[in-house]
Amino acid sequence: MNTGAGGSLDALTDEQLVVLIQQGNINAFNNLSQRWETSLYRFIRRMMGNSEDARDVCQEAWSKAYQNIGSLRDGSKFRAWIHYIALNLCRDRFRSLKSKAIHSSYEEGGLETMPEGGGKAAQWATTRHVEQTSLKTLLDEVLTELPNEQRTAIVLREYQGFTSEEIAEITGVPAATVRSRIFYGFKALRRLLNERGISPTLPA
Repeated sequence: MNTGAGGSLDALTDEQLVVLIQQGNINAFNNLSQRWETSLYRFIRRMMGNSEDARDVCQEAWSKAYQNIGSLRDGSKFRAWIHYIALNLCRDRFRSLKSKAIHSSYEEGGLETMPEGGGKAAQWATTRHVEQTSLKTLLDEVLTELPNEQRTAIVLREYQGFTSEEIAEITGVPAATVRSRIFYGFKALRRLLNERGISPTLPA
């Protein structure tokens, strides 16, 4: 493996870069993080529903990846592994937000106004607002109204390009369960979009 001045880290596979990182090559980690940073941020952004939380989680995910990359046995699975780390951080953040929301709700005298979907459910005031919102933005916002498990499966497959088997490894459930979550997630998305007067063509 050529890693000298004339060698280009950009030409190396994820697996080769992981080997170098585990040997102490910090430049290899920088290259790997640059390769997947944008994709990972977009995944976290769609999971969290806002940019501020997404930036924090993304930064923490890369920090944890650097600290624990020595435990990664198969470097070819780095992309799935970093998404696994990010997903667990998102879950931790959801639990924290839910706990704060419940505490705040009790202080205010009830649970009636608690939002669903991790406290990030989109609010729609008028039909005009829907008309002025692009379908991409609309989908991102409606995604936040799905149960976390369905949103995770859909985002990992449709936006990140993972197979059902890869998603099963990331989420820790059988591939059949992943496919079921995707099916019912899209069913819910169609309903939510139809309620807003939009009938998009979504995967079956």
